[in-house]
Amino acid sequence: MRKTQRIAWTSFAVYAWLAFAPLGGIAAAADPAETVTLRVMTFNVWYGAEQVSLEKIGEAIRAADPDIVGVQEADRNLSRIAEVAGMPYVDERRRLLSRWPIFDSGSGIRTATGASPYSTTALDQDALHAWVMVRPGKVVAVSNVHLSSGSDEDSIRLAEAEPLAVLGQLGAAGTPVFLTGDFNTLSHLDQVTDSAAGQAVTQLLAAAGLRDSYREAHPDAAVRPGYTFTPGAPHSVTMPDRTRIRIDYVFAAGPSETLASQVVGEIEGDVTDIAVFPWPSDHRAVVSTFRVVPVDASALIVATPRRVPEGSTVLVRTWDSAGPSWTALIVRRGGTPADALTGVRDMQHDWQRMIPVSMAGFPPGDYDALLVGEDGSVLRRSAFTVAKSGARPKVEAITTTVKQGEPVQVRWRDTPGDLRDWIGVYRAGETDISSYLGFVYTEAAFGGEAVFMPGPGGEPLAPGEYELRLMHDESYVVLATARFTQLP
Repeated sequence: MRKTQRIAWTSFAVYAWLAFAPLGGIAAAADPAETVTLRVMTFNVWYGAEQVSLEKIGEAIRAADPDIVGVQEADRNLSRIAEVAGMPYVDERRRLLSRWPIFDSGSGIRTATGASPYSTTALDQDALHAWVMVRPGKVVAVSNVHLSSGSDEDSIRLAEAEPLAVLGQLGAAGTPVFLTGDFNTLSHLDQVTDSAAGQAVTQLLAAAGLRDSYREAHPDAAVRPGYTFTPGAPHSVTMPDRTRIRIDYVFAAGPSETLASQVVGEIEGDVTDIAVFPWPSDHRAVVSTFRVVPVDASALIVATPRRVPEGSTVLVRTWDSAGPSWTALIVRRGGTPADALTGVRDMQHDWQRMIPVSMAGFPPGDYDALLVGEDGSVLRRSAFTVAKSGARPKVEAITTTVKQGEPVQVRWRDTPGDLRDWIGVYRAGETDISSYLGFVYTEAAFGGEAVFMPGPGGEPLAPGEYELRLMHDESYVVLATARFTQLP
């Protein structure tokens, strides 16, 4: 559970793909040979997965044996979590881990301007999901969110959930969709209170066509409450009176059938199905098993990592059903195939869908990987950035003196570009790292600008000296600082 302050404003090759045993059709028209069995997990790993042990987080994921994991509160450790969990594919912008290749449904960067809802930080509204290729040329859509916490923030959570309705529309159109997350909200299916307060989010998602997989598997909430917050370990002494509630969900939409849903948690827990000792989070995890009919993949390309060290290599994964030959070219951001700097043309190996491309000799800056069709058209593009060697993150106040009632204008560059890198406002010399007065997210951009009211809740600051602190991925790890003065 994360308390938020609101403000204005690896490579891809077709290795040994899993031989899924046919389990029967989802509907009468479904061919059993087309179905796939998937295990989808949601896991809030508790402030960077280090409160107890990052290795134990990995053990919990391995014990659950998921194909796909939506991670909340990874806090700059997503790649490390993937490594200890043995999950080879990572979607940094959605906090997804997978056994199977992941492709961005967008271009790899947010193109909208201004601040996004907390639930969709760094994502465009038409690219909330990633594509996970569960078989060669067959995909499902997966999204992962974290809604704001706090009993007084029901209206905020509802506003954050509204953009997610598009996932239900995608499911209604015939695509299997999975939505994982810490929703910080009760379910209307649990009947835990006589009031509808705190249940509007799940009602909205249900109306959009998203199904609560745990309640599909366990309809009687009295028999199987499925509490996910908070477990009895490792902090039963420090948190003895925390309410036991279910706020972590795996939702599904589209052509899928829920076969099972399990709670992953502490040993001897009365709601635990899969146990790990000691349990490493303040949330239990949920893993649901589905029978799925994946859909045909469109043309896809993804460049990883998003931030490529100068002189290093970018891995380009593709899918072009028109194969077997395919063409992937590297251009400056926004360029066309005629502007190609390097790449591969007419690769004949339809079994080789990934190629490492050296960026040695290319200057730092923003680039695109293009998947090019036989007619020379751009089928898809994926953005990445070559980072200057030795460059350190920087933040600055564009205007170093701010008049009362005016917003602060900030600029940053050379950041890690992680999902929730943020810029906090502190009193100059403040030693309590948690005492920020206001903040703005960088929207996972490696460089950019933002304008925001710096005080708590967007109120003006008192006159005096203040400090901007560029922070790493929703943690309190300071990457850079800058001063500004608030005038009377």
